[in-house]
Amino acid sequence: MFVVTIWMASTIVFFLPRLSGQNPLAEKIYQEAQQGGYQDPDVAERVRVFEEKYGFDKPLWQQYVKFVVDVVQFDLGRSIFQWPKSVNEILAEKIMWTLVMGLLTLVLAFLIGSAMGALLEWRRNNWGLMVAMAPILAISAVPFFIFGLVLQLIVFNIDREFPLVYGFKQGVVGWPDWSDWEFIASVLKHAILPALSITLVSLGGWAMGMRGMMVTTKGEDYMVQAEAKGLPDRVMLTKYAIRNSLLPQVTGLTLALGLIVSGVVLVEIVFGYPGVGGQLLQAVRSNDYPTTQGIVFVLAFGTAAATLALDLMYPLLDPRIKSDGT
Repeated sequence: MFVVTIWMASTIVFFLPRLSGQNPLAEKIYQEAQQGGYQDPDVAERVRVFEEKYGFDKPLWQQYVKFVVDVVQFDLGRSIFQWPKSVNEILAEKIMWTLVMGLLTLVLAFLIGSAMGALLEWRRNNWGLMVAMAPILAISAVPFFIFGLVLQLIVFNIDREFPLVYGFKQGVVGWPDWSDWEFIASVLKHAILPALSITLVSLGGWAMGMRGMMVTTKGEDYMVQAEAKGLPDRVMLTKYAIRNSLLPQVTGLTLALGLIVSGVVLVEIVFGYPGVGGQLLQAVRSNDYPTTQGIVFVLAFGTAAATLALDLMYPLLDPRIKSDGT
């Protein structure tokens, strides 16, 4: 299923952009040739040469076979919009920004939200948690990017020196440089608002999901037996209730990995964040087939790999699940 999933995702993203019938190479070359009012007499020849380089002059099935062979070798081709950069180079520059932002906010929202949901059901009379959940649930109904705009407005009126856009301080020669601690500090400071916008909006869903599972778990026979044994409240909560309620949450966490880019793409645009989401949007707008295909392939591969890892981890999370089906 791992291989089939990646193959199907790659096949769909290969054929889908080509349904428009547009020629992105010809459009880009003609636009460049017309800049400044200059008419290039050799533009048609340039189009032919580049179509040959990209293989667009071949039948569609031959293009697809070449695409599959290249993908197996992790050769994602060269970008049309950013020629002569390869898609591998573009991903190497952009994907770390999105992975750090997406994974960090996803894990934080999962851990904090699940803990809040578990405590909310375990200690029903805790007014502090109940009061805290009200704004969290209200925020969860707001899209990421809208809440990000609200945060920008609030922070701008409080501290106009606080960074509202971009991934790091602009205008510094030699940046980005991940060996420079000043650059890393700038990245962390610029990431506060986009990380907050994603984390706070996601908390409510994780909390309510965990609370729903805790309601079911508290009525199970093993919980009644644990209480009859006189086990401490802390042990019952962590080793019985949370552990047995966590499995569906972990499944949701893995599925959410596939939504990292789609979830942060508008946040990246709002905050000018230099991630894969903005790059994917630019590639789609410019009909940059190789870049679109490469980014979606990497996302599909990452999601499928995470799902496979989860399947292998299930017996460790819940010993009742065995590889032989018993």
